[in-house]
Amino acid sequence: MQSIKLLLVSALLISSSFLKAQSKIVWEMASGDTAQQRILFKQVGNVLAAAPDTKIEIVFHGPAIYGLLKDTGYFKEQILGFHKKGVVMAVCNNALRNRNIKPERVIPEAIIVPVAILELVKKQEEGWSYIKAN
Repeated sequence: MQSIKLLLVSALLISSSFLKAQSKIVWEMASGDTAQQRILFKQVGNVLAAAPDTKIEIVFHGPAIYGLLKDTGYFKEQILGFHKKGVVMAVCNNALRNRNIKPERVIPEAIIVPVAILELVKKQEEGWSYIKAN
């Protein structure tokens, strides 16, 4: 009887720790297509609605970086709202440099990372789940 109680208590403790674990998701966005970016932001909103404590970072590179520039971004309201909820928007410095875009043009809500792919790898090594948008 004692071993059954101990087993039940152990199972309860293990399952409760899984429920308390915080999810961490890193999204890769390489497309400049606003339809694809709209889908991404919808997915991020869905995740946060279901699990508001989820840590999220979106790494923008290639043509997607235009979405995080002060003068060309299309989803400024969504980005500001997600930023307030702790979502990190990361812009690849290589993509900026390859397009002769000065870092000052990036919205203040975003961070600039040296290399998008290395940022994605680092997050995965830290246990983040990876999702490719598109």
